[in-house]
Amino acid sequence: MEQQAPLRADARRNREQIIEAARMMFIRIGTDVPMDEIARAAGVGIGTLYRRFPDRSELIKAVSLDNLQRMAEMARRLERDEPDPAVALDALLHSIRDLYLSFVMTSVSAVAVRAIKDAPAIQEERDELLAVVSRLLRRCQEAGAVRPDIAAGDLVLMLAAVSRLVPVADDELGEMAFQRLFALMMDAFRPTAASVLPGRPVDYQDVEHLRHHGGLAGFGRIAPAAG
Repeated sequence: MEQQAPLRADARRNREQIIEAARMMFIRIGTDVPMDEIARAAGVGIGTLYRRFPDRSELIKAVSLDNLQRMAEMARRLERDEPDPAVALDALLHSIRDLYLSFVMTSVSAVAVRAIKDAPAIQEERDELLAVVSRLLRRCQEAGAVRPDIAAGDLVLMLAAVSRLVPVADDELGEMAFQRLFALMMDAFRPTAASVLPGRPVDYQDVEHLRHHGGLAGFGRIAPAAG
């Protein structure tokens, strides 16, 4: 991976502000939000935004990579520091829902998919995150804390579905409804869950297959690149 020269403190701060503003606007509006609105939300001029991110694709890639790096670091820390895998997995799933939501936002947009599909750094971070989640899930199942008939892909699908319903800021009723739905989702993973699941456990390769072939309406079909 090509190493970039470190940014000055002010340039680094501008970049972080732009990424955070874009993340929040991708959540609320979508990845086609006007770039000048992102610049305004970040408190920078449009020229500063374009110096850091020459086009929308570069900004989408930066947001996706930032999300995955933060999630992967959180996952590694929980796996390292929390001896109880059930506590670690529960904390991870609760902590990453906002980050995951914006990752979902970029993964279901055709323009976003085309922007990130050839970015090796994004794939590396995604693989690292999924590896940690899979290890924690396996340890939970071995300890009898999680039902045995699920895999990491099942967690991804459930988290993606629930995250789509996250409320806008200051919506107390929406936040309460979201928290209830999230709690119900977590209960579905318990070993005492009553329903027998049809089929087989879903892994992440299954999720990618569904996404690429339009098998899940919520994920959208990945559009082919133009040209």
